[in-house]
Amino acid sequence: MTRKYRLRHWNDTRGIFCVFLIVRLSAFAQPDSNGNDTGTREGIDDAVNTASWETRDLPNMHLRFKLPTGYRQKQWAVVVGTPEPSATFQLGHENEIDFTVENVENANPENAKVGLQKDYVDYKEWTQLIGGHKGVVQTFQGGGVIIDEEGKRLPYRVAAICAPDAEHLLRISAMLGNQERQQEVLVMLKTIEFY
Repeated sequence: MTRKYRLRHWNDTRGIFCVFLIVRLSAFAQPDSNGNDTGTREGIDDAVNTASWETRDLPNMHLRFKLPTGYRQKQWAVVVGTPEPSATFQLGHENEIDFTVENVENANPENAKVGLQKDYVDYKEWTQLIGGHKGVVQTFQGGGVIIDEEGKRLPYRVAAICAPDAEHLLRISAMLGNQERQQEVLVMLKTIEFY
């Protein structure tokens, strides 16, 4: 015997709606939800030990930061024209971090962040101080494919941008092979200093 449930009063409908709303909103409260999280990321660096990390200087960008041991700065063989200051650091074939300073008229990190794409998985975004300047940090999986002996998989990404002054943006883009490397880049962002 099946029972049919009919709403008899407006109060029943309102109660069901409230339960539904609470369940939906609770997804945004979870730190690893896929609800386009816009909170800050505190406590990420607790699990990453930076004692063995190397301090790197980029004098052309007036920038100093720490990176895990093993990252090597890529030297470009050909330079055309007068490019904006940039640097690339690699660890193996799957982990790459790019730093670029962009010349702009009105530096605004909110307007220059990476646009959300349909194929991004586990997209999160929040504001954070980067080298003492307000910035935007975005993490997700997607924006390409890593193909190796294990098969195909989505890369982990970090996109961060801040405005050290009114005419420049520092853009940091990382494509990484696993979530552990993604967490390391998030910790690296907290070590950035401008000089």
